[in-house]
Amino acid sequence: MKIRKNNIHIPLETKKHFPYVTRSLIRLFNEGRLSKIRGIKIEPEYGYVSRIEYKNGTFRVTYGGDLGLNSGASEDLAKDKGFTKFLLRNIGINCPKGEEYLLPWWDEIVRSSQQRRGNNNIKTTDQAYAYIDKHLKYPIYVKPINGSRGNDVYEVDNEKELKEVFSIYERKMIRLAVVEETIKMPDYRIVILSGRLISAYQRIPLAVTGNGTDNIEALVNKLQEKYFKEGRDTKLDAHEPRIIKNLKKIGLNLDYIPKLDEVLTLASVSNLSAGGTSLDVSKTIDQKWVDLAIKVSKNFNLRLCGVDLACLDITSAESPYSVLEVNAAPGLDHYASSGEEQKKIVDDLYVQVLNVPEIN
Repeated sequence: MKIRKNNIHIPLETKKHFPYVTRSLIRLFNEGRLSKIRGIKIEPEYGYVSRIEYKNGTFRVTYGGDLGLNSGASEDLAKDKGFTKFLLRNIGINCPKGEEYLLPWWDEIVRSSQQRRGNNNIKTTDQAYAYIDKHLKYPIYVKPINGSRGNDVYEVDNEKELKEVFSIYERKMIRLAVVEETIKMPDYRIVILSGRLISAYQRIPLAVTGNGTDNIEALVNKLQEKYFKEGRDTKLDAHEPRIIKNLKKIGLNLDYIPKLDEVLTLASVSNLSAGGTSLDVSKTIDQKWVDLAIKVSKNFNLRLCGVDLACLDITSAESPYSVLEVNAAPGLDHYASSGEEQKKIVDDLYVQVLNVPEIN
């Protein structure tokens, strides 16, 4: 453990592969901005776990991107997209229409025990097709029940593609699939801490801008290099099936050379971790959407909360909207890399959280 002795600062060492929260904790401590911390113990191999000792004798543990603010039950609830939508509807908040379905391998494990307890309302993926025909229309979105960072999220255009996605989920042993309507509105992340707005930004899907010389694959590779220089850990693959599919929809492939300043959207998901970019709207967001995010955080019992909001006009209280997901540990590293002002916002948040000792 590195500590301050007689007000002499002993710097902590960091590594590039450590999670952003750990790297920020070390940097802020070394800069002297975490004055109430006596010492920090970092798991040295991956930096995924840190144990913070405060001068009043209390401790805090961080784990990956989790700052240790929220209860385990609240975090588990927010991770489950099905239960999240149940609670959102229960408190009168719009969210996408949809259902959850067990994959065959998981159905085999849980069906008998559930039926013995009187639960015969078990929905499996073979029932999803009829539900879509009756209640939704293609394209739809399919997501893992506990997925994050946009991983394994697919926009599906027909039954054949849906079967392919279910096959992928079965191979990956994903327990449940969420099938829901497509919401065609801009996507925003609103971050709340203890009932106060920290940041709000639009999440723009992965896109490349033509220079009149490079093809799409080369532009993706150059974008990857740019992200690495910015410190983003996003890994881009021009041959990723979802990118190929999106290009095929508009009659293009990776060999196409976009014209100068031509913008091509390559992804249907807007997660920053999937290569998307952000546009800060903290100063223009209507108070209604801030209040809505605060309501969500309070009802989910989350001190730190990220609300993913689809909204036609974030500056208008009258705009149609839908809450897409709730995040108990919203990753702020990609947001922080988007500009000095954004980095300062995240630093100030971490100082506010990490410099406050736990109460015994």
